[in-house]
Amino acid sequence: MDDITHDPLWRQRLLEGWLPMAQEANLLYGWALDASALEALVLLAAPALRHARSPLEARAMLWSSYRKQHHEEP
Repeated sequence: MDDITHDPLWRQRLLEGWLPMAQEANLLYGWALDASALEALVLLAAPALRHARSPLEARAMLWSSYRKQHHEEP
């Protein structure tokens, strides 16, 4: 995890910014993650999401982080 996720203010901003997309992906892809798992997903993906150049790229980063979070094979 990136150091920025340890700062409470930045952590809140990360969640406010990316949680809606993570919630949408959760519904779209049928992940069935609860609120705490979605927050963990956003925090895991945060270093990559910082470099996202498009919503599609951000979704791919969330998907990759989801797979990593759930130890799925590539």
